[in-house]
Amino acid sequence: MRRIPIMSLLLLTSQTALAAPRAFQRIDAARVVAAARAQIDARLGSERGTARVAVVGVPEDMTVPRGVVALDLRPLAGRWPRSRVGVPVEIRVDGRVVRSATVWFALAVHRQALVYAADAPVGALAASLKLVPRDEDVARVQGTLIGDLHDIRGMRLRHPVLAGSVAEREDFERIPDVDRQERVRVLVASGSIRIQARGTAMAKGNAGDVVPVLVDNAEAPVQARITDRGVVEVVQ
Repeated sequence: MRRIPIMSLLLLTSQTALAAPRAFQRIDAARVVAAARAQIDARLGSERGTARVAVVGVPEDMTVPRGVVALDLRPLAGRWPRSRVGVPVEIRVDGRVVRSATVWFALAVHRQALVYAADAPVGALAASLKLVPRDEDVARVQGTLIGDLHDIRGMRLRHPVLAGSVAEREDFERIPDVDRQERVRVLVASGSIRIQARGTAMAKGNAGDVVPVLVDNAEAPVQARITDRGVVEVVQ
């Protein structure tokens, strides 16, 4: 077999490499960030002109196989708006996912929100509270904003609140039909005989719930089903 000189072999290999198409291509991180930012802007809608959006986490440039590149953005999930948002991006080549990345943004979105005008204790009735509007960065709010007092009608505070804090739906709970330590009317039915007494509920609940009730002059509580506001019937 005829030997090929080493120099000729190296030259042939070099020419072959130059002639072969590149097997990879680079995806600039800026392209991924721009696509993710477009999704943030679309979600902000009319507020995108006033919202403050800053990129706080950028992926590196990526090398992917050659082919037709498409960026597939996953839907934004969870509470909106929020102060930190991650936008997941899948990089597809010829329809196949080859890489993935997440672009992180910091958001500030200012709107009018209702805040408490004064401190209030746990159990305070919503009707007794004064809420006043104030400009707030609602992206920092963890709960659901209250539109007006109609949203919390018939409710009470489930925990104390401080003046100036944003009013959230999660601050409130429905006023139960029977509250803990509430004086209740106790109905006892035995055949055609019905007896009424007074007692103290040992737990809170709503119509249909069974709670322990200590009937006046009794030594131990009985189980009673709540039938109406302030009314229970002993369970036989």
